[in-house]
Amino acid sequence: MTTPAQQHAQRNRNTIYVESGELLRVDEFPGDQFIMRIRAPKCAATALPGSFAHVTCDDTLPMRRPLSIMRAEDDCIEILYKIVGNGLRWLSC
Repeated sequence: MTTPAQQHAQRNRNTIYVESGELLRVDEFPGDQFIMRIRAPKCAATALPGSFAHVTCDDTLPMRRPLSIMRAEDDCIEILYKIVGNGLRWLSC
């Protein structure tokens, strides 16, 4: 018999990927808000709005940013974010 925690863990199997996505575009909106579109087929195939993607900003800043996926379609994910620090500012360039 499996515990509820084990059942939850099983649902998460095969949903974590290390994938080098291709940045297609970054659109800017008022209030330092941006939508980033990334071609990431593995991620897009299983992502749901509210899932997280860990995005690397720059090689000189190794800490990844966990950002919520707004939309997943056509082998791409879209992430909406607001600049709140240097790492996210680098993403917007």
